[in-house]
Amino acid sequence: MPDLQWVEVEPLPHVNGDLLPVLESVDSLQRAWQEVVQANDPAFQEARRRSLRRHAIETGIIERLYEVDWGVTEALVAEGITADAVARADDGTVSEDVLALIRSQYEALQFLAESARDGRDVSVSLIRELHQALAREQKTYTATDQLGRRFEARLHHGQWKTEKNHVTRPDGSLLEYTPPEHVAAQMDRLIELYRETEGVHPIVRAAWLHHRFVRIHPFEDGNGRVARCLTLLNLLRCDLAPLVVDRRERDRYLRSLDRANEGDLRPLVRFFAELEIVALRSELERPVETTSEVVAGGALSVLEAGVARFRALQSETGAQERAEQVGRLANDVHTRISLWLTDMSKRIENLVGEISAHSIVSLQEAAPPDSRARFWGRQVVQTARSVDFFVNRHDGVWWQRLRIHALGQELRYLVFVQKVGRGETGVLALTVYAELMGDEAGDDTRQEAETVLISTPTESVTWTYSDTADTRWQDVTELLDTTLAAALHRFVSALG
Repeated sequence: MPDLQWVEVEPLPHVNGDLLPVLESVDSLQRAWQEVVQANDPAFQEARRRSLRRHAIETGIIERLYEVDWGVTEALVAEGITADAVARADDGTVSEDVLALIRSQYEALQFLAESARDGRDVSVSLIRELHQALAREQKTYTATDQLGRRFEARLHHGQWKTEKNHVTRPDGSLLEYTPPEHVAAQMDRLIELYRETEGVHPIVRAAWLHHRFVRIHPFEDGNGRVARCLTLLNLLRCDLAPLVVDRRERDRYLRSLDRANEGDLRPLVRFFAELEIVALRSELERPVETTSEVVAGGALSVLEAGVARFRALQSETGAQERAEQVGRLANDVHTRISLWLTDMSKRIENLVGEISAHSIVSLQEAAPPDSRARFWGRQVVQTARSVDFFVNRHDGVWWQRLRIHALGQELRYLVFVQKVGRGETGVLALTVYAELMGDEAGDDTRQEAETVLISTPTESVTWTYSDTADTRWQDVTELLDTTLAAALHRFVSALG
């Protein structure tokens, strides 16, 4: 690839119509979210705190500032960013220095949320304040001298860079950021052009601002963290949820930014849109908060509070209508997935039959109110947690299982259509899971299945009760095709 020289900030380019379906999905989910989420609900406030904690942890992992094991991350998200939460986690440790850095990043996000509530918009002064808050606990950064030697330099909080900070891309080409002498003027121009984008879809606007800020790279270090904060501010001001770029999505995030460097903003817009769908879906979870007073009242007091909450969720305005509509939608999606998998299973059967005369390829499915709709409970919960939402299993889920058995190996590829959130939120999500089992002759002990595939946040599809099965069907077929290909690759690799 040729070197990319620095360029002056340019206005938001035209973004073509192939992004319209995913942006409409964001808008549809936002409307459903607004119907069931109340900003003053303590459960919503806790869900929002969890989102910000996750962002605070992952934003540093994306930048390779530190590593935090997944189990510790989940403990910090659920309980708070404390040493006690780390101590109660099953695996890993986190130093006090890293915890202090994560806390400062979390506090910066709280400041950001308050700024959004107060109606404060992006400005040069706010950007400087954000950098000061985010990097407060970071004293140095890794710099490179003129001879290419790396050393630890002092980080100047909230101040524009005074030295070039160009980077070498993975292919060896040079990516130039704005030279120090032009930073102040380019930042002023960025804010001017940003204000001219008023009225553009907030996801498109956020992606453009994010990329253009990164291309300036105005600070010595911490530019990615500030850019992701600016994205959140843009979304929060438009009553959207704070999306999180986590470690599983790092490679796609960087690829999308590089495509934007080359003039195509669409991959970054789509990436942010898909993460926003995940964020809105996650906040429908409304985690249960049990107060100390309720716990002190004993077991029956806790149960009574839970029953009261369940009744309140069931009696919410529009809950019954949402339940009926989302049930019909789930049945339609389930039927279409069944047809797709039936066709695929016949093709797989023909191919597998060429290598094993005793191969078995079968398809099984179930949907509510069938009692079998409650099968695969562990896998259902695992996939939901992997993409950060609570699955409502009250009536069961709509599932399909493709089973392939050949040459001592068995692959189970599972597709779930699940209700999202406690109560009848009117939201559905499709997730996938695959596991592999060997067939050890003479071994009659129970075998543990090996998980070979589980949905990541952007490997899922979401509908709201007002959608049709057609709404995101192209996304469904692409997801099924890519994940089944990945599962089959693991299966074929394990064959004798």
